[in-house]
Amino acid sequence: MERISPIPGSRRSAPARHLRMITHHTAIYVGSRGFAAAINLGSVAVFTRLAPPESYGTYLYILSWSLVLYGATCQWPKFAFFALYDEASEGAQVGTVLRILLCTLTLAAVGSALAVALHIVSPRIAAAIVALAFGTTLFEGATEIARTRLKAVAVAMSVILRGILMLGLGGAVLTVSGDAVHLSLAVAAAYALSSIPAAATVVPLMPGRGSRAEALRLIAYGWPLVLSFGIAALAQVVDRLIIVKTIGPEHLGAYGAIADFLKQSFVVFGEALALSLISIAKREARAGGMAAATAVLCDAARAMAVVAAFGAAFYLNFDGIVVSILLGPDYRDQARSLAPVLILASVLMMFRAYYFGQIIYFTDSSRLEAVASIATLATVTVLSLALIPHLGVAGAAIAFAAGQAAACLVFVLGANRRGSGLPAMPLPLADVAGIAAIALATGLVPTALSWLPGGEGAPIQILRFVVLTLGFLAAVWRYDVVGVAGVVRHRLGRVAG
Repeated sequence: MERISPIPGSRRSAPARHLRMITHHTAIYVGSRGFAAAINLGSVAVFTRLAPPESYGTYLYILSWSLVLYGATCQWPKFAFFALYDEASEGAQVGTVLRILLCTLTLAAVGSALAVALHIVSPRIAAAIVALAFGTTLFEGATEIARTRLKAVAVAMSVILRGILMLGLGGAVLTVSGDAVHLSLAVAAAYALSSIPAAATVVPLMPGRGSRAEALRLIAYGWPLVLSFGIAALAQVVDRLIIVKTIGPEHLGAYGAIADFLKQSFVVFGEALALSLISIAKREARAGGMAAATAVLCDAARAMAVVAAFGAAFYLNFDGIVVSILLGPDYRDQARSLAPVLILASVLMMFRAYYFGQIIYFTDSSRLEAVASIATLATVTVLSLALIPHLGVAGAAIAFAAGQAAACLVFVLGANRRGSGLPAMPLPLADVAGIAAIALATGLVPTALSWLPGGEGAPIQILRFVVLTLGFLAAVWRYDVVGVAGVVRHRLGRVAG
């Protein structure tokens, strides 16, 4: 097999078949999530044009509480399943995790009914919150089991279908009623229906009986996640809840729209890389320990660095165009002013969730996730309460970015603490710095071009985009991100041979 020019920490000695699998899975996940992200951005564009800021803000408020409910009840089983998955007993594991999910859904419904009985929330809002939590559980549970079993195509189909259904059902509901609760129910239905392709791969395993031993293993690993995911979900939305209670839901509409757009843009690629590379790294670790997974994890770090660096360069150069296409007129001015801080927050969130936070899958304990979640919640809450009354949504953006930075710091320091017994996620700092330097250099050129006469015209805009694209391709090739350069060289070598 052809050898590729060495870069520290890479998997240059991996067999060609293994290299092709990494590239193939990454292409499927990134492609499907990129396509779905484009559809989801279309959904935001449609929703913000059909719904006024107050209605859209109310929808985001409902969505925020549904994420808290899902995180506190239904999220942990899928992470425990991925961490403890064993091909030899997958039938019993799948049967067990499905039963656990059913119990958590029941718990979520009971908790919501109690909130209604105590007059904490209205029945309409509670129904929408439960429906969103239910749809999210179906989708996330099915895709998690499928991706753990390396069923990349089925997961990709579910992801794409979710985007299509959200746009179709959500747009139709807003056209008819414009009601935030109706939009929430439409999105919940989209999640539930889009789980079908991934769930179809699980059907052959569903007759498997639950196992008490497997249930105890899952619970022993996952019980810290019950608290940490609930706290993490609250930490991701506490700024929004404070916005609604202090300055009103009409301010949440614009803030939430641009924040979700930026988070989704970065997170969708971070999630795709985690689905492909972290899944493969986990399999490598099961076979040969953390050392065997290091090369793939370094690939993941390089890939996320490329997404972060060039994603930020793109948005900072084309924010006016993006915002005018994405958002309705009532949302645009505020969105552009918030973009730089929210870009930083989104990048930190991507690394926190899909790189540093993945350490819990390579250990026997998930307690570090709980500590990181507590740090995030404390940071975001304190800063939101201090800054939002004075700075408005800009204070919320600063608080959210600081919370993600605090979580990353907890993972890095916790894993590297002497005597912790935890493996550290490898970070090829030289490669990351090189990628950032290429992005900075190619990002400054489009900025300079925009200052030329006619800089806002189509020819200059196209030239600016071409420069960024060439820089992106140069970084991908130089650092062999997700094995693209290696695969191309290998095939060229076969053709030449």
